[in-house]
Amino acid sequence: MTKKKKRLLVVVVLAVVLVALLARPVVNLVIEWLDPGQAPLNDLFKLKKNEVALVINDEQSKEKGYEAEGEIYVPASVASTYMDQRIYVDTVENSLSYVTSGGVILAQAGEVSYQVGKETQNAKKPILQKKDDAFYVSLSFIKEHTSCYYKTYENPKRLVIMSDRSASYTMASLTEDTRVRKGPNKKYKYFVELAKGVRVFVETDKKKENDYTAVTTQDGIAGYVPSDRLQGQKETAWKFDKEPESFTQLKTKGQVCLGWHQVTNETSSGKLPSLIQSAKAMNVISPTWYALSDNTGKFSSLANSSYVTQAHAQGKQVWGLINDFGKGIKLSKVLGVTSNRNRLVNGLVATAIQHELDGINIDFEHVTKDTAPAYLEFLRELTLKCHANDLIVSVDNYSPASYNAYYDLEEQGRIVDYVILMAYDEHYNGSEESGSVSSLPFVKEGVKNVLAKVPAERTVVALPFYTRLWKEVKGKKPHPEAYGMSGAESVVRANDASPKWDEATGQYYAEFKSSGATYKIWLEEETSLKKKLEVVKKNKTAGVAFWKLGFERAVTWTTIADAVRGW
Repeated sequence: MTKKKKRLLVVVVLAVVLVALLARPVVNLVIEWLDPGQAPLNDLFKLKKNEVALVINDEQSKEKGYEAEGEIYVPASVASTYMDQRIYVDTVENSLSYVTSGGVILAQAGEVSYQVGKETQNAKKPILQKKDDAFYVSLSFIKEHTSCYYKTYENPKRLVIMSDRSASYTMASLTEDTRVRKGPNKKYKYFVELAKGVRVFVETDKKKENDYTAVTTQDGIAGYVPSDRLQGQKETAWKFDKEPESFTQLKTKGQVCLGWHQVTNETSSGKLPSLIQSAKAMNVISPTWYALSDNTGKFSSLANSSYVTQAHAQGKQVWGLINDFGKGIKLSKVLGVTSNRNRLVNGLVATAIQHELDGINIDFEHVTKDTAPAYLEFLRELTLKCHANDLIVSVDNYSPASYNAYYDLEEQGRIVDYVILMAYDEHYNGSEESGSVSSLPFVKEGVKNVLAKVPAERTVVALPFYTRLWKEVKGKKPHPEAYGMSGAESVVRANDASPKWDEATGQYYAEFKSSGATYKIWLEEETSLKKKLEVVKKNKTAGVAFWKLGFERAVTWTTIADAVRGW
């Protein structure tokens, strides 16, 4: 080869090398444009050292857990709200309570030892920890009891929780291997590549962009995939392997037929009402003997052993009622603080044993959304202790509505023996308009809604023996006055009003004018009561209850006896 050719060859080689060197950034840019590569998952979760991401019901939570010495700790608010509502943390006494049918578990923050009833046991790591003024529950403890779905994943550490049993999710399968990207375009880096056939959650609340759809993987990674790679989109509920534990129910012999006896002083507390002689169908009487008296779990009592002896002699059980109507009562303190709650539970059981009661009736009507978890914990602990002493627990409840959903009838229906629906006060003292206390449609709707949450064998429907006479004056809010059955009819007769049957409410309605005012009344009497009892019987509930004894007539019990016969 000549020197000239050698020189030419060197020039060509150098040119090729130079072109290659110059082309590499261009090629890289092209490659990066075609697929910019993989993004670290922590771009999504943004975890600091030892933090654990939480993905709850297909959504990444702002709250985070943490890991310490191999144990994952979950924020107590997350643990009790989404993983197991029976986890109750007392932020005043720094303790955790958990009720099972086998006993109450009590753990102090930072301690490995804990109590199960009177027995001391030890965990490998503390069940409850307090960190930066927040409480955390160990995952090891949660998994022993929870009925929700959960799974942990690594790199980065995350906990996926599925707990909503009423929700449905849109899910779809991938038609081919697909990368889940940070944004709705191929220019975005991808988090993970999924195989063909993998099912993902489709985030229908987010708009499609650039023919990309927002999805979340079952291990909690949120991103975007090409829309045409999703097939078989379907609304589905998450499948759970376990159900929350239900306590064994203590029952009365036969269907419940309960009458509430309003007791206001010691004289009346020793005597059964005279009308009880006619109440042959009634097998439970509930005197209003107890009322919360302070915020430490103490209560006033009008209980009388002679009363119980008289009732038992007539074949009737006695369920003492306790209410929360006192001034200055703060359920957050009474029920939220463990020592106060224990004092109340122990006191109620003690008085029931002392006076030989057959059960306790809870009539707490001032529960709020904030105090509801403590209220439910109280019901669990009370039921457990009552059952250990053969005492029945019943709980009075408003007709279900969105604004009182925190009373949580589903949980009550797993715990207490009888959930009592107060199917009255449809229109109450303070209503903006006059109306029935308990119309037939109102009763039907209430029964239907309760039975959607509570088993029929634990459901008792309470009906009114009273009504309200409404006084209407133009420009003023209607003013009601309560009457028993006979009293209401006397008012109607005295004012020469003629009751007419109102098909819409299933009641007799009367109206009259006096002294410039219009008076309206929807009567509660045997005909309307019979129709309501037919609704209760048709739905095969555990029984009926009535507020209150003394507002009915002797003949009313004939109607009741006919209705409950053969139930």
